[in-house]
Amino acid sequence: MNVQARSLVRPFENMKIEDVKSLLDNPDCQIQSRLIEGVDGFELRVYSFIPHKDSGACPVAFIPGWTSVMDGWAPLLAEWANTRVIHYIETREKQSAKIRRRIRKEDFEMNRHAEDLRSIVKTLNLGSDVLWFGSSLGATVILHGLREGTLAGTGAFLVAPNSEFRFSTWQIPFIAAPWWCYPPLIRLFGLPYLKWRLKEPKQYIRYRRTLTQAHLPRLKKSVQANRRYALPKDLSSVEIPVAICVAASDTLHTGDDSHSIANSLPKGSVVEVPSNQYAHEGDLIPDVDAWELDSGD
Repeated sequence: MNVQARSLVRPFENMKIEDVKSLLDNPDCQIQSRLIEGVDGFELRVYSFIPHKDSGACPVAFIPGWTSVMDGWAPLLAEWANTRVIHYIETREKQSAKIRRRIRKEDFEMNRHAEDLRSIVKTLNLGSDVLWFGSSLGATVILHGLREGTLAGTGAFLVAPNSEFRFSTWQIPFIAAPWWCYPPLIRLFGLPYLKWRLKEPKQYIRYRRTLTQAHLPRLKKSVQANRRYALPKDLSSVEIPVAICVAASDTLHTGDDSHSIANSLPKGSVVEVPSNQYAHEGDLIPDVDAWELDSGD
């Protein structure tokens, strides 16, 4: 069988600087794109946004969600990059990561992601003077890394972290299927399910784009690695301020998870926003700024 496709559409695995500028409507900043070594032989794509008029706030380490593409975060990045240094780090399951060996399920466990981030933050010379910003899987990786002492920072603003990755019984056979079966399964079952499950049209569009541009062998290994993961309930070792951002209209990430996680954190708080889409736009920046100001008191 001659199977070469790795995604359902042409992937954005190596966006050029001009492409990023165009996507973000030419923000007032310098943009750098590079591969930075993580662990276990993986190299991760990092986009750094250096504003010409820096607000002076500490840099942001921005970790998008599971197989997420930059298009979905463009409205937020387009505004934030004008005033604050942002390092947008694409995790190892994404198209943009490079690895020169056969991948294994264990490569996509939570601690591997966290160790990647520690390595990249060290290469960027950020130390602990960094605000962590993450969504979904990215947010869970940050929490896991902070709990284990792998990561450090001044604070963390996390959009809809997962305490566990839930799969319905009917979805289990899909996990066991060969990765080259995923394109028809995604089209016939995955996308209709998301369209039914999600109440925000723009959230569905983001997830559709994410699934159709995913690196399918890595997608399969990542699902296998995390399907039984559960965030430990004891988060008392996370000593920095952490905001858990939740939207009432987000039916994919439950608000109960968010409140439970926030209550388990010594300096945890919940930031409620109108919608999941709001959390992907520039409107979120004042919420982040206000939380940082309050948590610094």
